[in-house]
Amino acid sequence: MSLLSAATLMAGLRRLATRWRVLRHRSIRSVGPGLHIGKGCRFWATQGIHFGRQCYVGKEVVIETNAQIGDFALIASRVAFVGRHDHGTSTEGVPMRFGPWVGSADASPDVQAEGVVVEDDVWIGFGAVVLSGVRLGRGAIVAAGSVVTRDVEPYAVVAGSPARTVAQRYADLSLRQRHEARMAAGRFEFSERGYEHWVIEPGAKE
Repeated sequence: MSLLSAATLMAGLRRLATRWRVLRHRSIRSVGPGLHIGKGCRFWATQGIHFGRQCYVGKEVVIETNAQIGDFALIASRVAFVGRHDHGTSTEGVPMRFGPWVGSADASPDVQAEGVVVEDDVWIGFGAVVLSGVRLGRGAIVAAGSVVTRDVEPYAVVAGSPARTVAQRYADLSLRQRHEARMAAGRFEFSERGYEHWVIEPGAKE
């Protein structure tokens, strides 16, 4: 077998692996084209998890809350989306281990509806934790190991526990607008064959 045909075979197997990981997790309700899911990931949600176009999910990612994930999201390995109200902590006489659970039939509808929203073009670094009820704004970056407890503004770079804004990705509004316009007019396609086979065609400069 030639190196080219071997690479094509491996790419096909990786595509099949992603499809299998989607099928075996019933909480994943919809996916866009170009999705990659690494090995060892776990997904569970009361109402569902949705992926946009050309999303990347690394190895051993855990999403255990509702999630709406936008286009071009980059989720590094060992990231976790966690429900902040999954277990009741104040039921008198009941150990927390046996307290009210978000997945039970009598759980609060508000708690069951909580989730994470990841807007387009967001990068979440290795080992970060994002709590339910959080929205990560368009173009934001979450540094590795951060714990995100509140909303992140568009194009903010956040770090720490709890995560706080440490920089802006495009501080100049005109640069941000130009980036968004070229991205919207561009063509981007992921390939399991490797970076050299990706389609990366931003729109023309005005």
